[in-house]
Amino acid sequence: MIQRRTILKASAIFLGASALAAPALASYKNEYRLSLPVGPGTTWYQGAENFARLVAEKTDKRINIKVYPGSSLVQGAQDRELTALRQGLIDVLVGTTVNWSGTVKDFNAFSLPFTFPSEKAVDAVLQSDALNQDFYNIVRKAGMEPLASAEYGFIQPINSKRDLRAEQDFKGLKMRVVATPIQQEVMQAFGANPTTMSFADVQAALSTGAVDGLTLTEEQFLVYKFHTAGLKHLTRANLYNELIHFNIANPVWKSWSPEDQEKVREAAKEAAEQMTASVRAAYRSNDAALKAVGVEVVELTPEEQAAWIAATRPVYDKWKKQTNPALIDKIEAAINTP
Repeated sequence: MIQRRTILKASAIFLGASALAAPALASYKNEYRLSLPVGPGTTWYQGAENFARLVAEKTDKRINIKVYPGSSLVQGAQDRELTALRQGLIDVLVGTTVNWSGTVKDFNAFSLPFTFPSEKAVDAVLQSDALNQDFYNIVRKAGMEPLASAEYGFIQPINSKRDLRAEQDFKGLKMRVVATPIQQEVMQAFGANPTTMSFADVQAALSTGAVDGLTLTEEQFLVYKFHTAGLKHLTRANLYNELIHFNIANPVWKSWSPEDQEKVREAAKEAAEQMTASVRAAYRSNDAALKAVGVEVVELTPEEQAAWIAATRPVYDKWKKQTNPALIDKIEAAINTP
């Protein structure tokens, strides 16, 4: 009789535990949708795919992430990704916060011109409290759990008309920019005519002459074969170098067990480290590839570089003040620490 009671008690405990566990498992979706603006072949896309693979492996496929490139979940409008995430259409974002800065102004913090003068500066920020505490808390308040960050890569001005060495060389050029006033004002500071459009529309605009150029990483320029659209002039000015962030929608994050949360965070950190390494490897191997497709690469002298920075400093100062001066002070301090 005692043995029977023991068995029944054990069964009741097991069933109770199972009942408690069932809702948590039931809350996991069959697929989690990850959005990013770029397509296959880029290190950004590869980083997202790598993250999805690592998550599936580490969680024994309890969490399955599918990558949707080209911001296809929002019809190519990359600036609408954050809104779509808040609405539940997107579960995961792997991208630069400049694309979401129209919704959260503090997301401009890493989008100012010439913020990162070197890879060392990027590393300093990736390891800083300015990113991992202050900025990540802003991301959380915006509706996402930040997991890790990686280097995007140096962004260069590229065009079909002429070499760009001095401010006057920009005069009259129609340059595509993303939907942020900062990039528009930077081009205006150089004397160019900025045109806002989604990345999906760029190829057609170049072929029709609606725009003469754009700003892009060298690696993305090569992957998308923009030289075939007549872009032959690239200036290695390192105009921008943003960070790529791996983020999960807050409701999705809270639906996962603490154990799976930790595994997903580990996957993001691994993917971010690998992405940064890949971005830098690609940057070092670009010279031969650019030369092979007939691109003229302009290397600025220190004096020319200083002139570019001076031309855009009013834009930097204006948007630092309008974004989050205290946060940007901390980012600058991290970069300038010996």
